[in-house]
Amino acid sequence: MVETLGFIGLGKLGLPIAENLMAGGFSLRVYNRTAEKAAGLVVKGATAANSPAETAVAGGMVVSIVADDRAVLEVASDDFCEALGTGVHISMSTVSPVTSRTLAERHARFGGRFVAAPVFGRPEAAAAKKLWICTSGAAASKE
Repeated sequence: MVETLGFIGLGKLGLPIAENLMAGGFSLRVYNRTAEKAAGLVVKGATAANSPAETAVAGGMVVSIVADDRAVLEVASDDFCEALGTGVHISMSTVSPVTSRTLAERHARFGGRFVAAPVFGRPEAAAAKKLWICTSGAAASKE
C-alpha cells in the first residue's frame, strides 16, 4: 500500500504515531513548527513540508496532533482547508467541543470533512500501537 498522508505535529505522541504509519506502508508529508523534529522521518522517506497547507493532498487525509485548541485552529487555517479540499482532517488533539464544531464548519466551507479523534495514552503506548482513540464526526467521514 502506498498512500500519502499529511501528518502535523511530531511531539511526544505524534512522532511515534507517524513512525507507525510509515512502518505500516503509508507515505507521509510531515510538518512540525520545529522543523528539526521531522529530520528522522525524512531520513526514513517522509517528505518535509514548510507549512500545514503543504501537508495536504487535495481530497486526501491529514492527521494532526498538536498541543491545544489554539494550535489546531492555527493548523486548520483557510489555506490548509482549501489545500485539503474534499479531503478529511483527522485531529488527534484533545480540544473543546466548540473548537471541534468550528473546525467542522471551516472544513465544510471548502467541501472538506473533519473527524475529532483524541487519543488516550502515553508516548510508550503510542510506540507500542496501544493508544485508545475515540472518534467523532459524520459517519462517512469516520469511515
